[in-house]
Amino acid sequence: MVVNREQMQPLKAKEDESVLGYGGARKFGRWIILGGAMAVVASACGSSASASPSKSAAPKRAVSIALWESHNGGPVGAAVSHLINEFNATHKGVHVQVVVTKASSKLEAAIAAGNAPVLAEISHYDGTFVKSGTLVSWNKFFKGSSTINQSNFYPGVWKNGEVSGQHYRLQADVKVSEVFYNESLFAKAGITSPPKTWTQLAQDAAKLKSANVIPLGWKDSSAHILPAFMSNGGTMLKGSNTVGTAVNFNNSAGVTTFNEFHSMYANGLLTFDHGTTLRSDLASGHMAMIDGTSAGYQKVLDAVNGAFKVGAFVEPAGTTGHAYNLIQGLGFVMPKGHSKAQEQAAWSFVQWWFEPTQQVYWDENTGFAPEQKSTTQAIPASFLASHPGLVASISAVNSPYSFPRPVSDSYNEVQAVLDTEFLDAVTGKASVSSALSTLNQQGDSYMSGASAL
Repeated sequence: MVVNREQMQPLKAKEDESVLGYGGARKFGRWIILGGAMAVVASACGSSASASPSKSAAPKRAVSIALWESHNGGPVGAAVSHLINEFNATHKGVHVQVVVTKASSKLEAAIAAGNAPVLAEISHYDGTFVKSGTLVSWNKFFKGSSTINQSNFYPGVWKNGEVSGQHYRLQADVKVSEVFYNESLFAKAGITSPPKTWTQLAQDAAKLKSANVIPLGWKDSSAHILPAFMSNGGTMLKGSNTVGTAVNFNNSAGVTTFNEFHSMYANGLLTFDHGTTLRSDLASGHMAMIDGTSAGYQKVLDAVNGAFKVGAFVEPAGTTGHAYNLIQGLGFVMPKGHSKAQEQAAWSFVQWWFEPTQQVYWDENTGFAPEQKSTTQAIPASFLASHPGLVASISAVNSPYSFPRPVSDSYNEVQAVLDTEFLDAVTGKASVSSALSTLNQQGDSYMSGASAL
């Protein structure tokens, strides 16, 4: 069952919260889901006091758990609904109810108020939850799992959400950066294969430029700057892509990266915008290439609607000779405070989610990169032949040069200042040197504990 958070209405009489999977007297004690859940509540209230007791044992009630997640509509929302319905139909002892809401921004308050769901999908910045000890570590469930184990997961995915050896967040979907392009425009410009380096990307963009075509659209987000920076020899933290308490942007890698984008922008080869606008521009034929993530590939296909073939390639290699990438996406977390039965029910769903059959369906219908090697092996070659976006995703997630975003909450603020200084430098509002100096100074300040919030 999938519902929007806004579909909830207050209930005057207190219902059995455990049926909704929130547990505890304070947990959504005054809310109920309209529609099908009414029948569940009626059942939970029991039969009349005057009814004769049955001689046989009452049937065991399914453990119902709530899952907060943010995919609403589109191919990803449709895939979520399909899989949840499939799980509920095949697992009579567990019922998963999806509440479509921004769990990443709302979960902390829900935990503090004592009304957290059993499961939630949140983004990378789970450091606050780990510090406060409010999340259950998934490690205690791993023993004997044939699907959720280190040898089956891609290394960068396995490390995503791991803190001091404990997995507090299991990545539910994987985004990696890639570029989508109009194959017809490439052919018309005489480009026979995707660019392999940033130099080739600029050269191809120049071939594509015309009065009616913008060569390249890029997302105005730090997550789409960092792969290029790392490919040019930079690291997300000082000396490392995974751990550290300082940043190091003001170096040759930063200069090279900022100048590459500045040059393309100054020569009319590049523009910045949001993902929805970029997909629309590509679909209209007025943009030849757009930067995005694996999560956007199926959305691009939907937008283009068969007007032309959509190619895809991972972001090019930089001065290191390698194409680095950033592994990101939402992940399953389980707040503390629920019964063992609810925790076990959540684990049964999460285990099922990561089985090859479900994962193949998920990746084929959303474009997300596979989390596991077993999933990649199970995707039919015929499907990959007609879906280059998924091929690019698999290449990126399987690369030793792909790293998960740091989980430190401070890094969220680092990325915010990276967005600002990068765009100022690229568009000419500030010099590259001054932008990098400001970025490094403010980034170090945030990593040391200061905050702009």
